[in-house]
Amino acid sequence: MTLQVNILMGGPSAEHEVSLNSAFGIITNLDRSKYRIRAVFVSKSKEFFFYDIPEHTLSFNEMLNLQNYKGPFNLADSKPVWEGCGVVFLGALHGSFGEDGTIQGALDAMDLAYTGSGVTASALAMDKILSKFVYIQNGLTVPPFSIFGKNFPQTTIAEISSKHRFPCFVKAPQSGSSRLMGKADSIESLSRMLTELRQCSPNILIESAVNGIEFTCAVIEEPDGTLTALPPIEIRPKTSFFDYTAKYTDGASEEIVPAPYPEELLERIKAAALTAHNILGCSGVSRTDMIYSDDKLFVLETNTLPGFTRNSLLPKAFMAAGGSYAQLLDKLIQSALFRKKTGAL
Repeated sequence: MTLQVNILMGGPSAEHEVSLNSAFGIITNLDRSKYRIRAVFVSKSKEFFFYDIPEHTLSFNEMLNLQNYKGPFNLADSKPVWEGCGVVFLGALHGSFGEDGTIQGALDAMDLAYTGSGVTASALAMDKILSKFVYIQNGLTVPPFSIFGKNFPQTTIAEISSKHRFPCFVKAPQSGSSRLMGKADSIESLSRMLTELRQCSPNILIESAVNGIEFTCAVIEEPDGTLTALPPIEIRPKTSFFDYTAKYTDGASEEIVPAPYPEELLERIKAAALTAHNILGCSGVSRTDMIYSDDKLFVLETNTLPGFTRNSLLPKAFMAAGGSYAQLLDKLIQSALFRKKTGAL
């Protein structure tokens, strides 16, 4: 008997479009001999629609055609969405609502198995400010940072300028895919970004720019609960930094896997990724971004729902380790079922 997998996509976050591309990658690579696929579209107003994907090859436009879907349902009356569901695949529901613990809490309340981390780890990793303190507490190095906003009235623009110099990075703490962030190169651009981002979050993270080699390293949970760090990837953006364009545009960055560096450094990167995964309490999968400079590894952030587009780093790393896209999806589904069975969610 085939297992029904509900694949969530869309959502209200700034990463809505990225989510749709990730979902298409997942849907087209799942082994149809093992799984029945139900696409669950979450609108920007948090309404749910579902579509039982047919056996034939699906086009991207067909996946997006809401005429194929049943709905809308709000979360409170969404029982039809989950009927027959064996596991919920969350790998495509990026950003707020999907990656911050919100949907995880709803799925826990419905007693459904799902891929990726639970409520606490999702919320903690998603918050770029809180996760910084957890990294530091557990011996990981982070770039110098400041927090500007409602809860930190002592932090002024003049103080930020003096401490971090220019350029520096300005980030809303709960957004991914390099959305709601920017690189300030003057007091004027810093002030403008802080004003804009304060509309999205009461507190804003400012980081010093660290010049060095950029790496990312994914950790995947095997079906028995053990963890494996995948080959680190070196990222060489062709833009000024690894921004949204560099991440999702063909040819906008060079991503080299396995990264061409001594094994000792690659093992340090893997160890840091495993540490970040464990101290945040992640499950299923994570991907931690770092910069190597002056023989130090600066941890930037941990992503609990890495992307699944054709340009995404997690599938590239898994395939570099000898696996296939379909096998990656299998592992995530089976580890979710294992955690549900053992009560580890």
